[in-house]
Amino acid sequence: MGLIQNAIEGAGISTISATMKPEITHYVRAPRAARMRFPQGNPLGEAARADQQRVILGDLLRLPWVVEEPESIVTLPHRWRREARPSVLLPGEQRRDG
Repeated sequence: MGLIQNAIEGAGISTISATMKPEITHYVRAPRAARMRFPQGNPLGEAARADQQRVILGDLLRLPWVVEEPESIVTLPHRWRREARPSVLLPGEQRRDG
C-alpha cells in the first residue's frame, strides 16, 4: 500500500493507510499511516458494525490534515472491544465545542 501511496502523494494528493503491521508500513515508507489494534483483516473494526466502522473511517479521513510529519505512523486509540466507541481527538486537533 505504501508504494501506491507514494505515487499518489507525488501527484499532490494526500493519503492515509490503515495498518495492523506498522513494521511493514515503516519498511515501505508510507507517507502517513494509522496503526489499528484489530485482528488481521479487520482494519475498520468488526464486520456488520457500521456504527463502529463509520467512526473509525471518519478518524482515518481526518488524519491527513493533522499528521504533518513524513512517514508518520499514528496509533489510533480504537480497540477490539465489541462495543460502540465515540470519535476521538486526533494528535494535532483541537476540541470544538458545539
